[in-house]
Amino acid sequence: MKKGLWSICPGLGLSLLAAAVFVTCVSGVALAEMNQPQVSVKVPVEQLKKGGPDFQVEIATDNVTNLAAFEFSLTYDSSVIKYVGVEGGSFLGSSGRQPECLEPRIEPGNPETLRFNCVTLGPPVSVPGGKAGPDGSGVLAIVTFSPVGSGETSLELKTGRLIAAELDARGMPAEMETTVQGATLDVASSGSGLSWALWGTVIGVGAAVIIVGLGIFVVRRRARGSGPVEGM
Repeated sequence: MKKGLWSICPGLGLSLLAAAVFVTCVSGVALAEMNQPQVSVKVPVEQLKKGGPDFQVEIATDNVTNLAAFEFSLTYDSSVIKYVGVEGGSFLGSSGRQPECLEPRIEPGNPETLRFNCVTLGPPVSVPGGKAGPDGSGVLAIVTFSPVGSGETSLELKTGRLIAAELDARGMPAEMETTVQGATLDVASSGSGLSWALWGTVIGVGAAVIIVGLGIFVVRRRARGSGPVEGM
C-alpha cells in the first residue's frame, strides 16, 4: 500500500506550512507599507551647477485620507545648497479647508535643518459643520534653494507627520502612521571655458581647416612648378 508524501515526511508538511505563513506575513507587511501614507522629497531632474539659478524641491505626500495638517523637518548640507524660502503647496487646501502655514524655522548646524508645518482651520469632519480634508497624493510644500557649492548632499526627512481632520480616542487630532523617504542631490562645479565635448569639436574643425589649407598650398606650388619656363 502506497503512503502519501505527508505520512512519509511529516516534518515536510510543517516546514511548508511555516514557509507559507512566513510568505503571507511578509507579503501582508509589504502591502501595508505600500498603502501607508508617505511623505517624500522630490528633487529636480535637470543637472544643477554651482552658482546657477535657484531651484525648487517638493515635499510630497501619497496615500493620505482626510488630511488636515502636516509637519516636516528636512536636513541638508548648507555648504552645497543654501535655503532661500518655503511655501505651502496647493494640496492641503484642495478640499475646501482653509490652510494656514506657520513661520519656518532654520536650525543651523552640519547639516542644517528646516522645520515647517501647515494646518487647516475648522472642526474635524465628525463634528457638525466639519469638512473633510483631501485624499490621495499631492504637494505639501515647495522649498527653494540656491546652489552655492559643488558636491553631493542628502535631503533627509527627519520627521514627516500627517494629521487627519478627525479626533482619536483621546479626543486629540488623529495622527496617521506615516513613512518618510528622502533624496540625494548632486551639484556640479560651475567650470570655466568650453566643455571637453565642445573643445573636441573646435579642435576637429581646426584640424580639418589646416589640412585643407595645406592641400591647396601644395596643389598651387605644383601648378607653378609645371608651367612654361620663361625665355625659352
